[in-house]
Amino acid sequence: MKMSIRKFLLVLLIIPASLSAQSYMDNPMVRIAMDAYAAQIRENPDDYMPYYNRAKDYFKYGEKELALADLNKAIEIFPRKETADLSQAYTLRALIYQEKGNFIAALNDFNEALKLDPQSRFSLIGRADLLYENADYENARRDYEILLRQDVRCQEAYLGLARIAYHENNMGLCNDYLEKAQNANPTNPDFYVQRGLFYESIGDLQHAAEDYVHVLIFDEGNNQVLVLLNDLAVKAYEQVVDAITMGIDRVQDKGFLYFLRALIHKNNWHYTASINDWNTILSEKYFYTHSIFYNRAYCYMHLGRFEYALDDINMALSLNGESLPYHVLRARLYRIAGEYAPAEEELSMAATFNPVDVDVLQQSGILAAEQGDYEKALRYYNETILNNADVPYSYLLRADAYEKSGDKEAATNNYELIAATPEAVPSVYSLRGFALAKLGRTAEAETWIQNALPASMRAVTGEEYYYAACLYALMGQKQQALHYLEEAFKQGYGDYYNVYFENDSPVSLEPLRSDPDFRMLVQQYSSIF
Repeated sequence: MKMSIRKFLLVLLIIPASLSAQSYMDNPMVRIAMDAYAAQIRENPDDYMPYYNRAKDYFKYGEKELALADLNKAIEIFPRKETADLSQAYTLRALIYQEKGNFIAALNDFNEALKLDPQSRFSLIGRADLLYENADYENARRDYEILLRQDVRCQEAYLGLARIAYHENNMGLCNDYLEKAQNANPTNPDFYVQRGLFYESIGDLQHAAEDYVHVLIFDEGNNQVLVLLNDLAVKAYEQVVDAITMGIDRVQDKGFLYFLRALIHKNNWHYTASINDWNTILSEKYFYTHSIFYNRAYCYMHLGRFEYALDDINMALSLNGESLPYHVLRARLYRIAGEYAPAEEELSMAATFNPVDVDVLQQSGILAAEQGDYEKALRYYNETILNNADVPYSYLLRADAYEKSGDKEAATNNYELIAATPEAVPSVYSLRGFALAKLGRTAEAETWIQNALPASMRAVTGEEYYYAACLYALMGQKQQALHYLEEAFKQGYGDYYNVYFENDSPVSLEPLRSDPDFRMLVQQYSSIF
């Protein structure tokens, strides 16, 4: 179970934030601390503190199972007179059990924590939230009300009561609690994060976006909220853009919000709108950095404006030559222009930063294949798969290279491998349907794409509709391909390069491009490019 942001904020009250789980062991200070814990445990295995402190560190770095093992040992040998620390140990273990979906164990540990420290704010919030998540609204309400008796300004309690009121269909009371929560501490950014999450959970995406933007206005570096806002933009692009636009109108220092809006546009295939914001940033002299030129170059490339893109990526690299994606983008532009030697040089330069990077290896293979050197292309695709085995596109590229080289048996084997790969949830990005179509199993391919476009469960993105259009084009079903391409355009999918120029990928609209109806449809939606 993924940790909710609300739970994450509770954990931060118990354990200060530090390094990410991915990088913590790369830090020499962390290694020293971990070695020190191990030495203390060897010296005195009955001392609870090294286990307890190491458990907190493990939890902080995302190592939940290791944290659980240490907490079990610490709680076993904890001196019962150390009630405050023992209470927090039970609370921390309860949070781990809650993430693992073990409601009974989590509730028991919260109860033990509160026996030791009945006034523990952290334990009460944790137990109340656990009870709420399991629809025990009566007992959750009791804990939230205890919190308010302790502190009439407790925002977590008001938010909890608001959520209960919503689930009891009492919107008047819900809004009243939300207002009280805000009034209790209107400058607390965590409140707006939590309220944004609540709004998002009930489908009020406009207010959710406004709360996330409100946090970012005062804390540009809040990565948790940046992730939330970017994720929200996938299903509520217009609401997120509107919220950022309102933020721009409210603040004097507008540069960051223009930058944020430009990225939201770019990440959601609205490249013309993104370029407009990059232009504003430069004309108003908010920033002058290599990343602006890289991002604008990326947008220009995907609009098919290759000369502008090349000018911008050259400027980006003149300001910062130490960037793998910058060299990859310039290599793509050189390849598009048919300048294969400089494209290869750029990919060689990119490889100096990371020789097994997926983009570097894939683009090297595509470059070789475009020149007809399929043996070389296959070496790159094999290396990509060897070092990044979970990237479906590499397998499709390899199968395509075998097919174009005339090795039909190897191509079939690769398509079979893709088609046989299990999916927990069908996704266009697994590319199974393309392999099925190549194998002639078109009925299965059509079932796959319909299952991968769950419009009733969530918003389908423009890119997902584009993939559907490409699949139907591959299967020779023109009307369905045009239907899904129009759906992509309606979602604002403005990738003119993919629509009109992409020929090197097996995922392509190339079979449609000579059709007058295709050209008419693209012309009809030309304003998005």
